[in-house]
Formats: sequence, C-alpha cells, structure tokens
Amino acid sequence: MKYIRNTVLLSVLSLFLSAACLLPVRAAEDAPAQADLPVYHVRFSGPGLYVFADPSLTGEPTAVLADQTQVQVIEGPTDYLVRIRVCGTELEGYTDVRYLKRTDAVVADYDIYTYEEMEADIRELQARYPDLLRVDVTGTSADGRNLYALTMGGQNASRHILVHAGIHAREYMNPLLVMEQVEQCLDYYDSGVFHGSTYRDIFTNVAVHIVPMVNPDGIAVSQFGEAGLRSPELVQMVRICYAYDVAAGRTQSPYDVYLKKWKANARGVDLNKNFPFGFAIGTSAVQPSYAGFPGLQPFSEPEAASLGSVTLQYRPAVVISYHSMGEVAYWNTSESKYTDLNTLFSSYMLSFVPYKRMGSGGASGSYLDWIYSGETPVRSVTFETGNVSCPLPAGQYPRIWIQHESVLQAAAWYVFAGFANDAG
Repeated sequence: MKYIRNTVLLSVLSLFLSAACLLPVRAAEDAPAQADLPVYHVRFSGPGLYVFADPSLTGEPTAVLADQTQVQVIEGPTDYLVRIRVCGTELEGYTDVRYLKRTDAVVADYDIYTYEEMEADIRELQARYPDLLRVDVTGTSADGRNLYALTMGGQNASRHILVHAGIHAREYMNPLLVMEQVEQCLDYYDSGVFHGSTYRDIFTNVAVHIVPMVNPDGIAVSQFGEAGLRSPELVQMVRICYAYDVAAGRTQSPYDVYLKKWKANARGVDLNKNFPFGFAIGTSAVQPSYAGFPGLQPFSEPEAASLGSVTLQYRPAVVISYHSMGEVAYWNTSESKYTDLNTLFSSYMLSFVPYKRMGSGGASGSYLDWIYSGETPVRSVTFETGNVSCPLPAGQYPRIWIQHESVLQAAAWYVFAGFANDAG
C-alpha cells in the first residue's frame, strides 16, 4: 500500500536567505547537463533540508529546502555528502543524501510493504540494472511464494556479505528497508564513494547477497490475517495455533490482534529457532504457535532451509540480520568462537548505527547461533529497528532509514578494505 506521492513541485519559501548567499554558477563546461541527470525529491526533512556552500556542511546554510523540492545530484555521494542543483534555479550546494529520493524510484515509501510489492520491485530493479543485479529463486514457502535472494555487484567476487530481513513476520518494515538500501546502492553505483573507495570498486570485489523477505507467508498473516494465506490447510493451522496459545495462556488477545503479532511462518514455526545449533533449548512453545515453536527438527521449514542454503553457498565473511524492536544490536553468543574479531566488526557498525550493544546470550537454535558455530569465521550484527512495539507504524520509517542508509556500503567496505580476513 503505497503512500500517495505528491509529484507537484512545492513552492520553496525562503529558498534564498539573501541574494548574496547564492552560490556562484559553475562554468557550463564543468557542470553536467541537467537533462542527463535524474531528479530527486526532498523527504523527511521536517522544517527543511539545509544546503551549504561548504562541503563540510558548516556555516550558515545557503538555502533551506522544503519536502518535495526537486533537485539533481551533480556530485557524490561521498559517504553522506552530496552536491546538488535545485531544479529550476541556479542554486548549487552540499547536503545530506539520506534525505533525497529519486522521483522515479522503484521502491516507494509504503505504509505496509507486501510480498507482492516486493516481488514487483525486484522485477523492476532487475530490468533497470540488468548488469548489476542478479535475482535467484532459492525455494518456495509453505504457501507457495517464491523465496528470493538478490546479488548486487561482482558476480564472480571471491568475498561476500549477506543481509537478510523479515524472518519474523511482524517485523515487516525491514524488508522495505533492505530493498531501498539495495536500490540506493544501485542508483549511485557509478558515482558513489565510501571511505575513499568508489561504489563500483567496492561492489565489484565484494558481492552483496540480500534475502529481503525470509518469511513471506508469516508476513502475509501479520499484515492481512487469514486473508493473507492461499491454502485452506494453512488457515486451519493458524486457527489451531490460536486455540493452543489461548489454552496454554500464551495469549489473551482477540484473534485479529493475535494475528497482527504473528512471528512464525504459516505452519506455526518460529524460523529463528529452526537452525541446528542449540535447537529446542529453552523453547517457550511445544507445538505450533504464533511465536517460539522451533519445529520438529532443524531446517524443517523451507524458509529456514533456503536462508541456510544461501549462507552455505557463499560463506559470507559478514552477515547483517534485521529484526525489530528496541534500537539495540546483538553481536555475539556465549558459545561463539569469534568474539574478539566480532567485537571489532560490531564496534565499527555501531559507529554508523548508534544502537545500544546487548550482551551475549546462550544458543537457542537461532540463525545467529548457527553461523557462529561453524568453522568459518563470520562477523555479524543483528539490528533491532524501531522504538515502539511491532508491527512498527509507518511513522517509524523515516528515522530507521536515516539510521541505516549506509549499512550495505559500510559492511561491504569493511570486507573490501581487508578487515574481514580470518585473523582479524
């Protein structure tokens, strides 16, 4: 369900603080032709987005741009910094790229990001960036939905990172986040610079694998209740889960509220407890449920098996897992063999995303437990987005995007720069 987008250029009151504040116009031979550049609009800027003459973004702003003001990017981004030209004016200056979005972006701002919208976005991104994005179907969910894995950048790269989201159904804002992260990187593939390295160099040498929606069936339940499921047998299973959870005292919520809080897949298995290491330890549910039931055996669920197969195929040096809620980060388990090296990586990532670092817990069959139990060193951090209860309301997204816009670039650069070698 997309927000209604305002495509009309709003009047920008107080665009120029004074005539003396205007930046000098570049020489024609130095400035890119406006017709050759895509148009972006300002979003999430609240009272206004500052534009500065100085690339350090210091001093008095040259202009303050209102939401929906249209601009063109003429240089960058360099980390967060971008040089823009305001459409219809001669004003140029530097601002924060996190507040800009292409007017013809594929991944739009949604109140609820559905599987169908994600699937359509994947097709459009592949059509727009055929040489930069590969799309694989890695399995089929219990309710017959394709399970997707995207690969951005070097198809033959020897180094890999993996990002996944939506393993818990009610955390369905995170698939929107990772899909927009992918599009942002593709959009600036030939112009972006991160920590002194070009996006093209980074992503040519480090393949980024994205599993944007691990649990599409469960997400459909959380978003639409029973109507989100195609299979009558799975609808019946969801009803059985509710009866069990009521009888076991695991919920007192009305049925419709219970379904909105759904975490499991459509068979009542918590996918983040369906992995081998620590399987069924400390389980809170002994039969299918909205949350907590690990399944009958590890990898019993097609969604967990699919994520596991992508992980084993690429052996990523770095993994980013997206969950919600609390604005905290998990980075280790008490059984992990890689505490020292993951301390360095998690500290690096938390310098970009200022979440609270959480302590180590014991293994309980989660994806994180599993990747830390192997013989291949892996660095990982799990970000818990949002600061209110799930499912997160749409108003949480602007804050989450600004916090996480550069996560893919930062993780890939860490590997590209050699910090993810086995010894450190």
